[in-house]
Amino acid sequence: MPEQRKLIGVILAKADAPYQEKLIRGILKQAFDFNYDVAVFSTLIKNGMYSEWQKGEANIFNVINYDKLDGLIFVPDTIQLSGVIDKIVTDINNCFKGPVVSVDMDVAGIPGIPAVFSDDVKPVKKLIGHLIEEHGFTDIAFMTGYEGHLHSANRLNGYYEAMEAHNIPIDASRVFYGDYWYNEGENVVAALCGGGRPLPQAIACANDQMAISVCSALEKRGIHVPDDIAVTGYDSFELGQEYFPEITSAPLPSLHTGEKAVRKLHSLLSDYIYENTGGDESDILILESCGCGRVINSDRRSYAANKDFDFSNFYSRYNFMMESLISVTNLKDYISVLSDYTEQLGDFTDFYLCLCDNWDNLGETDDTVNYLKNGYSKKMILPLYRGSNEAVRKNVKMFYSSEMLPGLKSSREEPKAFFFSPVHYNDRCFGYSAISFGNKITSYNETYSLWMRCVHNTLETLRRQRNLSYMYKCMVKNAVTDALTGVYNRNGFNQFAEEMLFSAQQLNENLLVILGDLNDLKYINDNFSHLEGDFAIKTAAAAFKNSCLQNEACFRYGGDEFLIISSGNYSQEQIENIKKQIAEELNIANSVYSKPYTLSVSIGVFYGPAAEISGLEEALSVADNDMFHHKVLNKKQ
Repeated sequence: MPEQRKLIGVILAKADAPYQEKLIRGILKQAFDFNYDVAVFSTLIKNGMYSEWQKGEANIFNVINYDKLDGLIFVPDTIQLSGVIDKIVTDINNCFKGPVVSVDMDVAGIPGIPAVFSDDVKPVKKLIGHLIEEHGFTDIAFMTGYEGHLHSANRLNGYYEAMEAHNIPIDASRVFYGDYWYNEGENVVAALCGGGRPLPQAIACANDQMAISVCSALEKRGIHVPDDIAVTGYDSFELGQEYFPEITSAPLPSLHTGEKAVRKLHSLLSDYIYENTGGDESDILILESCGCGRVINSDRRSYAANKDFDFSNFYSRYNFMMESLISVTNLKDYISVLSDYTEQLGDFTDFYLCLCDNWDNLGETDDTVNYLKNGYSKKMILPLYRGSNEAVRKNVKMFYSSEMLPGLKSSREEPKAFFFSPVHYNDRCFGYSAISFGNKITSYNETYSLWMRCVHNTLETLRRQRNLSYMYKCMVKNAVTDALTGVYNRNGFNQFAEEMLFSAQQLNENLLVILGDLNDLKYINDNFSHLEGDFAIKTAAAAFKNSCLQNEACFRYGGDEFLIISSGNYSQEQIENIKKQIAEELNIANSVYSKPYTLSVSIGVFYGPAAEISGLEEALSVADNDMFHHKVLNKKQ
């Protein structure tokens, strides 16, 4: 059996984003070389959405059991959800004693934590150099990211260094701050067009999303890229390569950063000597938007135009995952359908859906909103596992959340990575999922994020269906159940007693009716209050109910009258034993509670062939006469 290897944790947001995906590949490559397992804890979003959804996403970091980790890589710059970084820093300080390495940000809240940084300067400098050397541009505007952000500063420095290296004066009016998204391109282009000067020869952007937003804003004004002006991006984002014109860009150096982070952590876990060395990732991708005219994805454009006909594609018009999952009304069928759709997740080795044991919070109403928001239940259920591990498939139904995942720390022939993500709706915690691609150096992609969003939404639909069904059953039960005693009420008698008689008549069985009347209820109410009267009624009802066997049904027939009805063959001794049991239950209550009155009942019985009576009224009349006879005797005594 191979020795159990050490486990490295990675904390970040949106593992499928371009920077994070490449960073993770670097982490996995180096971690597997050092024979480490890896557990990645990631939200499915980085920022945005509304606050309740952000809370649900951030809850995934509460699943981390730091005692299970040997080392930790923290990527705080990717997490832009309010208050989450501070919470993680507090958890690390309080719960983790092992080494921590931060990526692309100094973390002041964790004493002595080392950090490794990406080199964004070199690739941006090469991109600007290309515009100057190959195109002869000297008037180049630059749009970086958020002001005060480390990556924004580094990418802007790459622009400055390239301009200075070519002896081109830097014009501060040509420098703009953006948001790393599609929102600010319009503002930048409006400022350039309205400045009273000719447009620059090129606009270089600190990522591809902003470059796309700039191209879109230019096209709205009839300014064509690259014929009228060149535009470049940075990070070689996939949509940048699918955009028209394809965005000249440079890949992020995050692969090398991920490798450096693991090497640094390895040096803290062993006698390995860390050196800040590695390959040069600063090659740039020359495409259409700068004017060079190279097209790498003409086949992809053709594919994009026809991808609706791809049955395996998540976006396909033929993908009815959402409709299929919404159609089911119980968890078993839901899991069966969902299991079939895991084929859309590609070449994974293991997929786990882990739900809190109270995930659907049955019985919740607007007046009792008490669902789980923070953390996870002590015990988790594993309704769905897909993979090759038969032990997990067959044996694990429930596990402790402190394990994080069944078999996470087991011995394996090869190192392995697991990706944890939240399962929730708004801030309502359902559980979490985990996917593994074995020792393949990859992260999950956008399809997985969208697939999981579908799971989140359809689980909420199923939860609502289950709660509606539960509340309906409760309503039906309440309609036939006496609120004071918990036994069937008169409505229950009307609904079930006739069915019991009809069944006994059809099967040629005997019918048993035991009718009991609580003695002296008026005396108890008048002398000791109606609260004591209620106590007497509840105690008598419990005595009748507890004396029932498997086939009998108990009813509160009137204010102080109770019925036991059943069908089948009873000996006289069995009937007498039921009556004795009722009396014994009341004697025990008298002894335990020591009330200033004595609880007792008068009982009458009907027992005979069901086919020989005209209806329940006849049976009840016989039992009532018998009961009255015993009540008279009780009063005389």
